[in-house]
Amino acid sequence: MSSIHPAVANVLNARNDATQQKVQMAVLAKGMAVQQQTGDAINAMLEQAQQVQTQIASGHLDVRV
Repeated sequence: MSSIHPAVANVLNARNDATQQKVQMAVLAKGMAVQQQTGDAINAMLEQAQQVQTQIASGHLDVRV
């Protein structure tokens, strides 16, 4: 049998649950941020591809380093 009073154990369990919830929310937020960055990168690549296609169609390709 545990030497911790049941009321104290309940408080500790509640705090543990709250901490776990905060961690889960932080992980989800980080995942959403990564998805946003990935989407932004894909959009930038598509814009660059469109610019290259437009330049090729007009007969020149602007190469920047």
